[in-house]
Amino acid sequence: MRRLTLVMTHQCNFDCKYCLQKHEDVFMPVELGEKAIERMRQELLSESSRKDSSDRSSDDPEETSSTKVQISFYGGEPLLARDRIEHLVKYANERIGGMPGYSVRYEITTNGLLLDESFLSFAKKNRILLALSHDGLAQDQVRLARGGKPTREIVDQKLEMLLRAFPETIIMMTIHPDYVDQVADSIAFFHEKGIRSVSLVPAHGERVSWTEEKFRRFSQQMEKVKVLYERWNQGDGYFRVIPFENKIRNYIRQKDADSAMCHFGCHKLMVDADGKYYPCSHFIGRDGFCIGSVEDDVDEAKIRTLESRRVEPEICRACDLRFRCRHTCACANHGHTGSMAEVSALQCEYEKLTIRLADEAAAAMIREENPRFVERMYKP
Repeated sequence: MRRLTLVMTHQCNFDCKYCLQKHEDVFMPVELGEKAIERMRQELLSESSRKDSSDRSSDDPEETSSTKVQISFYGGEPLLARDRIEHLVKYANERIGGMPGYSVRYEITTNGLLLDESFLSFAKKNRILLALSHDGLAQDQVRLARGGKPTREIVDQKLEMLLRAFPETIIMMTIHPDYVDQVADSIAFFHEKGIRSVSLVPAHGERVSWTEEKFRRFSQQMEKVKVLYERWNQGDGYFRVIPFENKIRNYIRQKDADSAMCHFGCHKLMVDADGKYYPCSHFIGRDGFCIGSVEDDVDEAKIRTLESRRVEPEICRACDLRFRCRHTCACANHGHTGSMAEVSALQCEYEKLTIRLADEAAAAMIREENPRFVERMYKP
């Protein structure tokens, strides 16, 4: 196990219009976080002991490669548990960071409201990758603070602070169907601010409603995003629209989308605030999806049972795009349809749209005149 996610709290200081989480005053005790990290350490020690010493050591220390271990902190809004996060980072640095052959890094996605210079300094010192949830021009319509207050002004200020410390900050953007007409202008806004990486995904679940007309307008916006993407990646230019880049790079590397993107099961364990294990963030707290606990270890039989339900939807089996599409992603399917083996019409149309636009962009840009883009796409 090289990827561990700790759900630090269920509480949030935002009330986003598409959010499906219950905002409860539940926080992970630091003792549980320590136990989860210790279990990770023990598994890494077992893994290390199985390796041949020649694969893990070198006479020249500069030639020694280390295996990356990632610990992510999740919520709710994880920075509501800031003191606990700082404690667990220090603990993991002591218990895992000093292990020969391994390097630990951290990841937090935050709504930004609680960021300050002190935490940014801590994050920089401890190799914490910070991603900011921000919906661009729709921020004040969609991502409201508790009590209904707008958030864009203060979050934009936090974004500027964040970029000074972390120029490579990633934006996590969720598209609400009622505000699709602002997508391209939002991407342009982020580019103007100095952002160079944006991940975007359509909102799903019972709190939103996608119609054919809304998806048609969203498709028009994504056509505009493709034009911007091509423009900003000319020559030595650099701007990542992550859904496009994933499709292009996975095609070049001949990796099917779900193998590259989906970490269902113990490849990326989610530890809820009560210490229970879940296979993915979408399934936290859902009946029938607990796969063990910090106290009792991983239930391998339960994982196999869940994996047996994660089959390719029958409707997809004759599709030419099936190896480039996330049609067997358990959380995406379950979130849209309630079944891990049934893909929604929205997901299907979004995947086809993204693949087509990514291919058009790649055809236009993979050429010698765009060395930085070509290097990024072919980088191992």
